[in-house]
Amino acid sequence: MTIMNDLRITNNLGTYEIEGEFTSKNSLLVREKFNYLLDHYEEVVMCLGKVKKIDKSALCVLLDIYSKAKRRSKVLFVLGKKNKYISDMFTKSQMNYIFKNDYY
Repeated sequence: MTIMNDLRITNNLGTYEIEGEFTSKNSLLVREKFNYLLDHYEEVVMCLGKVKKIDKSALCVLLDIYSKAKRRSKVLFVLGKKNKYISDMFTKSQMNYIFKNDYY
């Protein structure tokens, strides 16, 4: 488990759940964690279902992680599209394409 300020990243049976406030003050932690995972695994599952707040800095980090996975031919599943706290931000930024609905 990784904890910083108002953010926690928990490995729940292979799904890395981000919980709390995913904002500029802790987006570096998320970037480092998921870069490490993409360096060591072929498939990474990220869940944003418990994120209570997100900002543009976090969206940039997600875009970087998504791009890295794509460049390296890794599989990145991003779950949590129905989270009401983040859905507007993803719709406004036209980033809903990073979510996967067919993981389970």
